[in-house]
Amino acid sequence: MSMRSSLTTFLARGASRKPLTPKGGNKNFYKGTGTGSMGEFIGGRWHFRVNPAKVRQFVVPDLTGFKLKPYVSWAVPQEPYMVTADTFIEAATSAPEAKDGKKASSA
Repeated sequence: MSMRSSLTTFLARGASRKPLTPKGGNKNFYKGTGTGSMGEFIGGRWHFRVNPAKVRQFVVPDLTGFKLKPYVSWAVPQEPYMVTADTFIEAATSAPEAKDGKKASSA
């Protein structure tokens, strides 16, 4: 195969437009989740020390007495929702931070 034909073949194929996933790379490709490590390796390659400040913590609100369920059925009809200027202004003025000028604390 000549240089010219291999170049035209390369240009004709183009770049892949799909996102690169771990299944698309070679055996050494590890994409990760973007969350970073929870510690560090010490004394070589096999000893790992977990840093408690880096451990992921999930903040879950207290849901006692909450009436809604975590499941929404696929059989629920989807209704179009339109935001008009009137409904937007009504929601903005009824927000707690709009009344006293301060942001609501999320405690």
